[in-house]
Amino acid sequence: MTVVIVKYASAVIIAIAMVLHTAGITPWNSLFQICGAVGWCYVAYKWKEPAIFLNFVPQFLIIIPMLVYIYLIQ
Repeated sequence: MTVVIVKYASAVIIAIAMVLHTAGITPWNSLFQICGAVGWCYVAYKWKEPAIFLNFVPQFLIIIPMLVYIYLIQ
C-alpha cells in the first residue's frame, strides 16, 4: 500500500513541478521535479522495474548539475 501512495504522491508532485516550470518559477520547479523523481525511483526499486529508473535517474543527472551551476557557480 505504501508504494501506491508514493506513486500517486510523486505523480502529483511532478504535475506541480510542470505547472511551476510553465509559470517560470525556478528553482522550485526543479526541486519539485527532483522530489517526484525520488518517489518514482523508490517505486521502481520496490517493483524491480528498470524502465522507471531509466526515465527518472537521468533527470537527476540533468537537473542537479544545472542547479549547482546556476545558483552556486555562476
